[in-house]
Amino acid sequence: MKRRILAVLSVLALLLTACGEKENSSNVTLVQMTKYEHVVTGNTSEESGEVTLIKDNDGYYVTNDTVYVTANTLNIRRLPGADEEVIGTVPYGTALTRTGIGENGWDRIDVDNMPAYVSNSLITTLTISENRTFVYSSALLTVVDTSRQLYSYDSMCEDLQELRNLYGDRMKLNCIGSTKDNRSIFEIVIGDPVKAKKHIFFCAGVCGAEYMSTLMCMKQAEYCLCYYETGNYNGFSYQELSENVAIHVIPMLNPDGIMISEEHLACVRNADIVSDLKKWYERDSRQGGTSLDMDNYLMFYYANANGVDLRRNFDYQWSQISYAEEEPAPSSKDYRGKEAGSEPETRALLAQLTGCTPDLVIVYHTTGSKIEYKYGQEEEVKTAAKSYAEKLADIMNYEVNKESVGPAGYGSYEGYCNQVKGIPALGVYLGNGSTPLSLNEFNAIWNACRESWAVLQIAVINK
Repeated sequence: MKRRILAVLSVLALLLTACGEKENSSNVTLVQMTKYEHVVTGNTSEESGEVTLIKDNDGYYVTNDTVYVTANTLNIRRLPGADEEVIGTVPYGTALTRTGIGENGWDRIDVDNMPAYVSNSLITTLTISENRTFVYSSALLTVVDTSRQLYSYDSMCEDLQELRNLYGDRMKLNCIGSTKDNRSIFEIVIGDPVKAKKHIFFCAGVCGAEYMSTLMCMKQAEYCLCYYETGNYNGFSYQELSENVAIHVIPMLNPDGIMISEEHLACVRNADIVSDLKKWYERDSRQGGTSLDMDNYLMFYYANANGVDLRRNFDYQWSQISYAEEEPAPSSKDYRGKEAGSEPETRALLAQLTGCTPDLVIVYHTTGSKIEYKYGQEEEVKTAAKSYAEKLADIMNYEVNKESVGPAGYGSYEGYCNQVKGIPALGVYLGNGSTPLSLNEFNAIWNACRESWAVLQIAVINK
């Protein structure tokens, strides 16, 4: 005996789930489409558990769903193929009835009860509104103040509370860990993380002196929350996107390091940390590691309160990180820690990955206006990461780094996700000046990033 199943087929991969009553394969019927997934019919053997998807005589997976045109103009062809006869054209946003999903880059649609064919790279299951343009007002974004060079931990906490007061029905605020100097590590979740089918993790403020990335992420979160119900990207509703791809944002992974970089010793709560910072500075000065005075040494501080550079603390080629000296020690940057995953900030990210497996991870750094995706991962993961990097680069006008990150990425969160966990992850380097970035760069960074989250949500949905 065989029973009916619903098989969820993405354009590039088949995701199958078995359900329903026992039924002979000849009586399998089409079922209603679920949102943003391609539901087709198939059979599973009760004896072996093997699943066979149903194809028609033309080799197409049988379906009956609505798709929307993503190209400015889409050619409809009599037969599948770029050289086949064009029998009509339709504009952006047109709804089409799809009757077959092909494996050759072409899907079958119904035109006046006759089959025709369109490129599946130019259609989507996402609903597209008629109006492609969306003009936002910066006057409505009143929470996150982007006029200050130093965006502190306390300012972020105040802003998070106000965002939750204003938009608590659209977001969740979680504390996922705490630091040595007793500061909380927060996660903002936009959309419903339980109902959403897919997830994107964003992480900023990894290094102390890179606090511009925190300011950008906080402004980006406010923008998405403020326009959650009314905004859209290129006709795609922000609300629909977030209902299907939840956004998880850690705006300040390393609050201790950021406060040390911004306010130096005055912000440190723990007397032992003050003593350690002075000791590390004196050693680095004595050994030629720095020629700066104490305040400037701390202004360029990258590490956490333990003197561990979080870019080097993950279990990705961690043991291969090399140093000029035989016994590396805590410092303002580059020290990998006593063991991989030793730091509370690192453990917070690892716990986040355990709680929910994302489809994509984005880690913000400064500087260079570039996107990195090659971390020695498997080819399938690298291909996916490259695709996301190219889509992000198109909207941000950033360069996709073609070279392998190599030893510079050893110990990184991006490398860990790509190579160890098999999750596509990108390192996005904001701005062009020296770190810490000048506030003068913020507007350019904001303009580059503003719609980037929506672009990535669309890319993840259509993957």
